[in-house]
Amino acid sequence: MSVLETWTLAPVPLLACLLAVALYCVGVSRTNRQGGSWPRWRTVLFVGVGLPLTVLTVTWWPGARSHQLFSAYMTQVVMLALIIPVVMVLGAPARLWREATNKPLGGEDKHRVLDSEFARAITHPLMTPLFMLALPVIVIFTPILLLTLENSVAYSAMQITLVVLGVIALLGLVGGQVPEHGIPHAAAAFIAFFELILDAIPGGVLFFTTTLMAGGWYANHGDPGGFDWAASDQRAAGAILWAVGEGIDVPFLLIIVTLWMRADAAEARRHDAWLDAQTAAAADAELQALLDDPDAR
Repeated sequence: MSVLETWTLAPVPLLACLLAVALYCVGVSRTNRQGGSWPRWRTVLFVGVGLPLTVLTVTWWPGARSHQLFSAYMTQVVMLALIIPVVMVLGAPARLWREATNKPLGGEDKHRVLDSEFARAITHPLMTPLFMLALPVIVIFTPILLLTLENSVAYSAMQITLVVLGVIALLGLVGGQVPEHGIPHAAAAFIAFFELILDAIPGGVLFFTTTLMAGGWYANHGDPGGFDWAASDQRAAGAILWAVGEGIDVPFLLIIVTLWMRADAAEARRHDAWLDAQTAAAADAELQALLDDPDAR
């Protein structure tokens, strides 16, 4: 059976996606009725790209072959935890929630969830990289991996949880969703660079280890199976985790450095404007002194 012919039914994630579509559309409708104007491109990203990509991930090859191929399981994990949340958070679901409930960021009426100390903590720039790294690591390197392979309920819960936690961790990327932390660009760049190095570790461990994960599940249930085949497939899974993790980190690091450069340029312009104003004020004061003191002329 070819990759294009490999499909499965994932009823629980599908229902979750339908619920997300319904809630998002209700939020858009309510915001527009209250006089707002929700950007269509954000709706397209969330409803037209993010959620269909989620459905494709859990029903096509990554989901359909995840119990026979560790590389397929890993592809599903990195898609749900690292890639799809980036697309969905650009749809600004938390900002839409705020506008639909008339509780904008910075307003007097605080949102009980989005303005809480817990939300502020888990979306902090210091926490986000570690949180994103922890999602695939916890699934792959703990008993959760074998549990999800043996239990369909745990497997469906894992699929939904990865997307939800991934979106929550990235809420701070789009303004107006959670309180800003005002972390310096230099610190943010250091964090991104540190994560760039850190992300290589889990993939490298999978690639070079000779111990099969999940108690050798894929050696017994894979196609064709066996230790050598499972070890080769596990190396492929490690390469996928490393490549996707690094591939996401590099653009983020470039974005942070670009914002840093723009912030420095803006600060330099403000400083030059202040100096010009001070020079002009001093010149005016000197001229006024000459006009007021006839003896000085």
